[in-house]
Amino acid sequence: MLTTKPTAEMIKKWQKTFEENRGTLFPNRKTGKEVDEYFTSNYAYEELGSQKYRDIIEYNIMHSNHNKEKLPEGVSPQITIYKEKDSDIIVGIDRISGFFQIEGDDIEKVAKIYDDLFAFRGLDGMDIENYFLVAQYIDCINK
Repeated sequence: MLTTKPTAEMIKKWQKTFEENRGTLFPNRKTGKEVDEYFTSNYAYEELGSQKYRDIIEYNIMHSNHNKEKLPEGVSPQITIYKEKDSDIIVGIDRISGFFQIEGDDIEKVAKIYDDLFAFRGLDGMDIENYFLVAQYIDCINK
């Protein structure tokens, strides 16, 4: 999970990782349902009925070309909101596109969950052409 403003050095490192790994990757992106099931099988949580969080996550999907392209034509997101037990971490997962968003005060814990879900979800063909996503994926699967 990127938690700082990218530097020129970081970008060069991502591009190098991309070039070194791009030819070895194949599309392996899980469905949104699979990401949701992975989260609920591996984390203690309670489901929240927060329309506010659903609206925020839907906005972030629908106002990003990259995220919106993951939805089939004419299909709306189906978002479930969770609160990790014994923390302030909120996780929203779209069961259609596989988009997820994690919020909380403990950035280390947020990043840990994000990286775990990102590694599990994998990459699709479009993602494999994006040097940042490839570098992030390689970093996550090597943790």
